[in-house]
Amino acid sequence: MTQALVFFDLDLTLLNDAKQIPPENLAAIQQLQANDCLPVICTGRNQWELVDLCAASGIDTLICANGADIVLHGQHLYQSPIGQPQLARFLAQADADHLPVALYNDRHVALTAHNADTEANYGIVIQAQPPVDPTLAAREAITMTLLFTPRTPAGEAVGDTYRAAFPELTFFRNGPYALDVVNRSISKGTGMAILAARPEFAGVPTYAFGDGNNDIPMLERATVGVAMGNALPQVAAVADYQTDDYQHAGIPNALRHFGLI
Repeated sequence: MTQALVFFDLDLTLLNDAKQIPPENLAAIQQLQANDCLPVICTGRNQWELVDLCAASGIDTLICANGADIVLHGQHLYQSPIGQPQLARFLAQADADHLPVALYNDRHVALTAHNADTEANYGIVIQAQPPVDPTLAAREAITMTLLFTPRTPAGEAVGDTYRAAFPELTFFRNGPYALDVVNRSISKGTGMAILAARPEFAGVPTYAFGDGNNDIPMLERATVGVAMGNALPQVAAVADYQTDDYQHAGIPNALRHFGLI
């Protein structure tokens, strides 16, 4: 029987600056698994981006695209594509405003255009800049987009304008160059709720680890929400517990504190 569900954000939480799982976190995951606890990656990234991390860690349960795509033991459980009318209207506005958009699903990503913000963004996550293919949205389901508007006063004002114009979508500031965009009802917290509602997880406590704005719904939804030592102040404010930062064994220290390993 599963003793606990343990949800991990990736960047500045489970991963180090090389975007790898450090040895102390990998050992903690293996101890969780040995103790019949289910580790779950809960991220704004998408399934195709996690292949190597899953192979390295043995984690096969994922909440991807900020809750829009859920995988349980390697099998798709749930997906929430953005509706075509909403997506078409959103992309038309971004094109009129000369703002690139990244189009994501569980298989791949394409950009509507390249610029300095797209180049800088993919440098941060240590990925090649995606190809430009604005037709992807017409051919395939899209579960998440990135709207490239930087974290500057002007860029934040653009984000506020889009939030007002597209109430059917949710916008997360999750990095310095872009906003994550998913369906209005979707978050890491709703992804957790869908997974935890499975009959086999009835009554199982949930623990969640995160540091950023898109982690707030996850920490609020968990039985125990753990903010990393490097978490944003507004993230730490909603957590039940704050551990050490991601560079100083914050995850294994908290797991030991709660008796999970």
